[in-house]
Amino acid sequence: MAEFYQKFLEYDWSDERWQAYLQGLYPPPKGQQMLKYQKKWYKKTVDPDFDDKFEPLSSSSPSSSSTAGAGSGGGQPSVVPPFMKDALQNDGSRWSKMGPKATICFYAYAVAMTMTTGSVAGALPAYQSLFVLVGAFVLEILAKYGIKFNAQYMQSVVLDDVGPMPIMSLTLLTPGLHPVMRTLALVPPFLTALLTFSQICKAHAQVPELVRTFFSPLAEMHARCKVMQVRADLEVILGFIIIGGVFAGRAAPISPLLFWNFMMMRYIMNPWTRASFTKIDNTLDPVLGHIPGISRLYGALKRNLYSFVDPESRRSGQICNIL
Repeated sequence: MAEFYQKFLEYDWSDERWQAYLQGLYPPPKGQQMLKYQKKWYKKTVDPDFDDKFEPLSSSSPSSSSTAGAGSGGGQPSVVPPFMKDALQNDGSRWSKMGPKATICFYAYAVAMTMTTGSVAGALPAYQSLFVLVGAFVLEILAKYGIKFNAQYMQSVVLDDVGPMPIMSLTLLTPGLHPVMRTLALVPPFLTALLTFSQICKAHAQVPELVRTFFSPLAEMHARCKVMQVRADLEVILGFIIIGGVFAGRAAPISPLLFWNFMMMRYIMNPWTRASFTKIDNTLDPVLGHIPGISRLYGALKRNLYSFVDPESRRSGQICNIL
């Protein structure tokens, strides 16, 4: 039976059938609940002889093997989707084989992060740093995937951790956004750049030893998961700040419109973003959910918002069908 369970652990959970089933679950399961859903789905769809009640002596599971530190505590996602394994596990080995491409990306990110620090300090305009960050992200995408024109290529790019960042950064370059908000908007792209930079430092042989020693700890999976959760929280907070900026006359209406369209895509693809919204719901629901009248309005609002990212909803299909 342990052999059958090992096959279950090694199953490719990027299977489109599983991903479609998972995206249809609301609220998204977490912790042991996710493992139960995986076992039942695996038994029903893949192996009818699989014993979904079997528990190994060692508490290994798809959650523990794929997250390695991204536990359910603290509002972090309990399961990292397999399509993000490259971003969490394999990028290091990939950078070690890129040679000059890794060197170019290393210096591009070093310049971008330095400029971002200068913008936060007030020495440089934030939009300049955003442009440079976009350039660094594009260089990484080209180094990893080159240029192709097919659906598989686009899917690989969009599902890469860095792939959506040029889109997000460009939404924050819209005219009319207050410089302070644009400076705040530098933080999520900066954290993404820092994650890649740390992986290059750990894997690339040409990186100076002092730099490698300083940044390599951030390339460990548990550290990456924590940074990704912080980034997701900040992206959601930034979205609400931009909405407030519209009412305060500090942002053009196009800014939140573009940014929240990006966030809908982010919610579909990124478990940390879903965890951020879950934390918001866990905070509001115990309060609003017990107020007569308000509870029904809050429930209706949640259902309406979720329809934008529900894979079975027409709204979701209109947003992004590349997945």
